[in-house]
This record gives sequence, structure tokens and C-alpha cells, in this order.
Amino acid sequence: MAICKLNQLESGGPEADVFAVLTVRERLVASNGKPYYRVAFRDETKEVNFPIWENTPTFQLCDKNWEVGAHYKLRASFVEDRFGGKLEIRRIRLATEADQADGYDPNMGVPRSKFDPETMYGDIMRILDENITDPGLLKLVRFIYESHRDEILKCSAAMGKHHACMGGLLEHTRNVLWTTVTLAKRYETILPDLQPPLNRSVAAAGAALHDIGKLRELHQTDTGFEYTAEGNLLGHIVIGRDYVRDAAAELRRTDKEFQLDFEVQLRLEHTILSHQRLPEWGSPKTNMTPESLLIHYADDIDAKYYIMYAILRETPEGTEFSDTRNTMKTTIFKGLKHDETNE
Repeated sequence: MAICKLNQLESGGPEADVFAVLTVRERLVASNGKPYYRVAFRDETKEVNFPIWENTPTFQLCDKNWEVGAHYKLRASFVEDRFGGKLEIRRIRLATEADQADGYDPNMGVPRSKFDPETMYGDIMRILDENITDPGLLKLVRFIYESHRDEILKCSAAMGKHHACMGGLLEHTRNVLWTTVTLAKRYETILPDLQPPLNRSVAAAGAALHDIGKLRELHQTDTGFEYTAEGNLLGHIVIGRDYVRDAAAELRRTDKEFQLDFEVQLRLEHTILSHQRLPEWGSPKTNMTPESLLIHYADDIDAKYYIMYAILRETPEGTEFSDTRNTMKTTIFKGLKHDETNE
């Protein structure tokens, strides 16, 4: 039997063997009073949510044996019905270490960026080297990245709205950094009389560090990411400012050559504290500097563009508009239906 990924199963297609982790198992009651389960299986390519009704063969298995976070080998087909896509499961068992020979990945429950983390890390370092002319500021940013390299390579950028995957923090940061320095160069050219001048070094450093607090805000589990106690109580914005202050203090204590102007550090800290701009979005300060303004909008467009990308990707072909059950809470236009009436 062929081994497939969840995104390779086609509606009405043949059944196949799939390795997946159970991410949701919720017992509910239908309008007719009968119990059912809402379940979700996920691999690194896709998550499928669907109900398991009381009168189906898998209900008792789900009721007695299935556990959230457990990894399974399923023989199943994919079916579209009025409730959406679902898996028709004919066989299911726990995955074993021996299954790795057939492609089982113990980290399959955690989505991953489609870009190579090492490449993204290198791109960020290159952009920083090209745009930060302040030696102390460059040393500070590099020190933070190098001290937390392994965590940065794996960390997600969010719980679910955008870049919610291993390597997501790098993917999002690379985009925000590129956009920020591109905008900074443009405004340096067309508004050279700004006083004080736009500090591209601060803008680049702030873009690279704006979400660094996610390293302690989020914790990886078998099924994805969850908030840490520190993340819930403090949030990544305050934690990110602490990363800057702690690293600067350590460098001043251990590196006699390290020098960083107080105002430069203050402007850098402000970019982190204000990058979400509004209190209702979790920002303790609004944008008070040109650098922080560029970072905010670079951050915002990248998050929202990826959200729209996901909505369009998940909207079936032949559907003109998505539904409103999405993060943007509005319909998104996919394209006109092409039939005889509009050709």
C-alpha cells in the first residue's frame, strides 16, 4: 500500500497509508441528542478536521483508544461531504519506531516552513551586515542570534494565524527585515532632509529582533506550539525588550570593545515595544519613531498577506469567495466561475 501525505489524498481517490498525529478529540452531542466526536489528524502538510458519528465503526475506537498527541498509521481515503473534507478510516494503529523505514517522522505533528532554516538564518545575517553600520548595534544583534541559534532555527512565529510552524519565526523575520530595509532605503532617498535622519541600522536591528521574545513566549509540543507561563503573563513584546537589555548588559560586562550609544539602544527597544502599535493588539507603546513605524507596517503586511494566502489556498477550486470563518472575518475573492454563461 502506498504511503502518502495528507495533502496527497484526493477526494474520491483510492485509500492509502498515512502517518498522522491526533490533534483534536472532543466529545460532543448532536442536535438529535446522540454523541459524536470532533477529531483532527495532522501531518507536516495538512490538518483534516471531521466528525465521527456514533453509528460508524470508528466511534468505539475513538471513544476507547485514541489519544490526543499520539501518532498513528492510518489506512484511509479522503471524502468531501456536506461537512467538508474527512478521512474514511479503515485501519488504524499506533506508529512505531520501525515505521521510520516507511517515512514516519516523529515530528510530523508540527508544521514546518517550506524554506530551509539555515538558508533563512544566513539571509538574515547577510541583510544585517549590509544595512547596520553601527558596529556596537551589529555586535548586539549577532550576539543575540548566535546565543540562541538552535532555538531560532525551530521557533514558530505564532500559535496559528500566520507562520505557525517550525522555522516560522525565521521566515517571518526574514520577510519583515527585507521589507523594512527596502522601505528605509526608499525614504532615505526621497526624504533626505528628515531630522533626525532615519536610522537604517536601528530599523534593521529592530526588524530582526521585533519577535525575538517568541523564543520564550511559545513552547513546542507534539502537536504544535502552546504559550508558556511567561508568554501568557508577559508576552513576547516585553520579553523581547528584555533580550536586548540583558544582551547589552552582558556585552558591556564581558567585552571591553563593545560600545552602544544610549539613544541608539533606546530607539531599538522602542521598535520592539511598539511594533504592534495598538494597545488592543498587545503593544505597550505606539510608534513614536520613523524606524518603529516602518517595522510595524512591514510586520503587519507580512502577517496579513500570509493569512490571506492561507485562506485562498484552503478555499476549494471553483468557489468564487471564501466563507467568513477565517481570521480576517470577511470573504476573500478567489475568482469568477468559468461556465457557459460568462465565457
